[in-house]
Amino acid sequence: MTKPNEPTRQQTQEPIDDDDVIDEATAWHLKIKDESATPQDHQAFQVWLNAIPSHYQAYQEAVHLWQAIEAPARLLAIQSSPSKPTRVTERARGWGWAAAALCVLCLLLSFELWREPGHWDHLMAATITAPGQTQHLQLTDGSTLLLDGNSAIKADFKQTQRGLTLRRGRLWIDVAKDAQRPFLITAGDTLVRVIGTHFSVMRSGDRVTVTVEEGQVAVSDNLDHQAMLVGGQQIALQGGALGPVSTVAIPLTRAWKEGRIIFDDAEIGEVVAQLERMLPGRVLLDNQAFSELRLSGSFHANQPAALIETLTDVFGITVHHLPGNLLWLRPTHTS
Repeated sequence: MTKPNEPTRQQTQEPIDDDDVIDEATAWHLKIKDESATPQDHQAFQVWLNAIPSHYQAYQEAVHLWQAIEAPARLLAIQSSPSKPTRVTERARGWGWAAAALCVLCLLLSFELWREPGHWDHLMAATITAPGQTQHLQLTDGSTLLLDGNSAIKADFKQTQRGLTLRRGRLWIDVAKDAQRPFLITAGDTLVRVIGTHFSVMRSGDRVTVTVEEGQVAVSDNLDHQAMLVGGQQIALQGGALGPVSTVAIPLTRAWKEGRIIFDDAEIGEVVAQLERMLPGRVLLDNQAFSELRLSGSFHANQPAALIETLTDVFGITVHHLPGNLLWLRPTHTS
């Protein structure tokens, strides 16, 4: 692969204000990574790269982006590799091409599932909502359920208990009382146990948030630590570990049920999680670059463009729409 010449220190410090340059750099990076790229393609790339100083910096940002995208596949490759050297026999060499092909297939599959987790959820979940879509459900026990956009659940009701798995997204449920059959909701390593109450569960990656509107709920983490919540309380679990119980304003937390999204001094991670419930695909960003960002405001749940416009106009964030339903957020001005 063509490697660009090192720029001068002055070149690396110049900010990039032209979105088109970033888009060009991304297109060039994808082109020269392709095995079908010709020597003429690589030569044309070098001409573009050396045309003006900002092209190199734009190219570096494009490389950084695609390294972030490919990280899940690289991690799988590392985890799948043998921990110590093994003796290679003639028979093993004969399987070399097949093993290599299988490895590539696994890497491609892992990247695709990371980019679009809905593919896996279509196999593992019984009910799925599209981004921006909500759905009301009546369960067989009389409980009523509301699914937020880009959510996936699977129910498992038995004689002794009622079970529900939240694979991704957010749900609100009004649990029908049944003292003989407790209601259990699983979200990753989090277990929520109730008999009858109104509450919501939100799952985004390894973060799970439980909010109780009425009644009492027991929340357990992966170490069997337990917290009891009552109406007006909320708890967040990160990586399967219980966080502190906090008091919340219920009208704000249930606004999404009425088609509104309300942020109250929200961090960028919460904003990104909401965007991924409103849009297909994934949102990419460098969390450290936006660590100081806090957002407050009210938005229509079916108008993600308004939220994106706020990020660009108010916070100076540049948004790039990339192939494969990928949305890239980056600071407009770099230092």
